[in-house]
Amino acid sequence: MNLSTSNQPQDSSIHILHDKESSHQELGSPSEDTDQQYHHDWKYALKHYFPHYTYQPIGTVQIEERPSWFYCVAYGIQHVLAMFSGVIVLPLILGYDSNTSLFFSGVSTLIFFIVTGGRVPSYLGCSGSFVSIILTISNYTSTSNSEMNTNTAAVQGAILVLSLAYAVVALVVIVFGCKWLEFFMPPIVTGSIITSIGLHLSFLSYDEATKSSFDTYMAIATASAIMLISVYAPTNALRRIALLLGTMTGYFIHAMCNLKGVGPSIDYSEIASNPWIRAPSVYFNLKFDSSSIGMVMPILIVLLAENLGHMKAIGSITHRPMLRYVGRAYLGDAMGCFVASLTGAVPFTTYAENIGVLSVTQVFSPLVILFAAVFAMLLGFFAKFSAIVKSIPQGVLGGVTIILYTLIAITGIRIWVVNKVDFNDTRNIFVGGLPVILATVMQTPLQVNNFQLDGIGAATFGSIILYQVLQGYDGLAMYRKSIKSAFNKNKPRETV
Repeated sequence: MNLSTSNQPQDSSIHILHDKESSHQELGSPSEDTDQQYHHDWKYALKHYFPHYTYQPIGTVQIEERPSWFYCVAYGIQHVLAMFSGVIVLPLILGYDSNTSLFFSGVSTLIFFIVTGGRVPSYLGCSGSFVSIILTISNYTSTSNSEMNTNTAAVQGAILVLSLAYAVVALVVIVFGCKWLEFFMPPIVTGSIITSIGLHLSFLSYDEATKSSFDTYMAIATASAIMLISVYAPTNALRRIALLLGTMTGYFIHAMCNLKGVGPSIDYSEIASNPWIRAPSVYFNLKFDSSSIGMVMPILIVLLAENLGHMKAIGSITHRPMLRYVGRAYLGDAMGCFVASLTGAVPFTTYAENIGVLSVTQVFSPLVILFAAVFAMLLGFFAKFSAIVKSIPQGVLGGVTIILYTLIAITGIRIWVVNKVDFNDTRNIFVGGLPVILATVMQTPLQVNNFQLDGIGAATFGSIILYQVLQGYDGLAMYRKSIKSAFNKNKPRETV
């Protein structure tokens, strides 16, 4: 579909400078008036930095529109509930405080909203690519009885370095566009990386679900509940929060078993002892360790691939040219990770679950995401919520995470399907298959001097390097073309 045709609404903040500059040339404006005219242009551009969000009461609500204020709140709450895995489950696995994660996910999303000019409908959650690395660096083991993960100084320092590198890449993309980036990470590579993440993390779920026979039964019950709700729930809204409802079902079943004297008892002591309202905890503790930084930096490639894929997905469902905002989306992600490194929260980036909600509701207004961010920040002050989350039994958590990591793996495979990757090409078999196998079986990090590489990092580098090597001369030609395109003066520019 041609997104540049006249029936598509134009983004005035993107083209305003070019259009007004052209009008000056046509009218032959005196050179002494140029500064005054450009001053007016920038005032106009800043005034229109955010869309005016035209009220749209029925049907599809596009990016430059909004539903009623009531539905802005309702859909915003649904986005937070759908992000249960990214803002609750993954932080819980990593030993982070749930209230802190909720609050700063809202803060990071608010920053992302501002950086992107309110034109990218994305909510920020914890990427699954961080899980294995953080657990390895902090030497933390996740169980239902685990204390908070306090050994995160090296993690925070490494994520700070990652966020700065991410910001540099973002600025390069803002200036030169993202065509050059797509050369390094075509669909066969991005699909391989994301699938590798899901399969590598699945071993963690298996360990959680098999600590005891009762845990195994609870994991099966929880996973089954999630699947049944996802398929048979009467409304799409309920299907979108199947992970949350399935967790509640597993928790309830475990509690009923406890009443009959079956299984380990759920610990409710923290729920009773915690106050109703408490400010989110902030842990500012940085340690710059070269080994930890070396383990975290490969995740940058994964984040670039994930965010690029998310922007393409949003563009496909909204029928808007979203690639012009990739640089600003990267910068918003980088700032989310930067905030996390200074506050002791998990690093936040754009999250796929949010895109699913957009697709189902057909409400694409970023204003709804803004309401979701505010709701998450308010929920972050509800202290008993964190205690309830921490009391989730181990078997239930194992069932939830096996579904979560399955969804991550399938997301990578979906990239191959949507982009029609040709596996009759032998090169694609190796690029797509070998890194996935490596990530699945490699549960011990590879140590080379002070540099450590876990299964996800090995799969990431392996996929990118294999693709470049096996492309041969054709790859060099594609590379020259991508560089030429990046410096093409006629390409669309990102401006405010």
